[in-house]
Amino acid sequence: MSSNKIIKETKLTISVSLLISIFLLVTWAVFETMDISFTDNKAFLALSLIPFSTAIAFFIKLMKIKKDPKVIVSETDERLVAEKNEADAKTLKVLQGLLFLIYLGYTFMFPEEVFKSIGWWIALIILFFSIFAPFMFRHIVKENWQ
Repeated sequence: MSSNKIIKETKLTISVSLLISIFLLVTWAVFETMDISFTDNKAFLALSLIPFSTAIAFFIKLMKIKKDPKVIVSETDERLVAEKNEADAKTLKVLQGLLFLIYLGYTFMFPEEVFKSIGWWIALIILFFSIFAPFMFRHIVKENWQ
């Protein structure tokens, strides 16, 4: 992957993240000033922080690349990419365990809401997705290579 391509992708990610963040922030401001209650309007404010954080992280990455272009080696070196993929896989396993604990905790803390509460179903669906998604994606990638 060339350095120009990495820089362009990083700039695009920063732009898209900032646009989404600004959109959510403006939505919150409009709802607050017009006294519209779609949901708790603070949710839009809180959600605007996620893409803003992403933009900041990618901006820092871009500054590191501009300061020392050799940083791009970490993006293209196969050994480092394999190490990053291994770390991502371990992170997924930790998150799966955490999701399982959240699901069990929710089930035991609120047994009357089992099968009735949307929170219980969401926890269950996310847990199942986290378990089966790697197999599905591996199958999709395998089909694309053949």
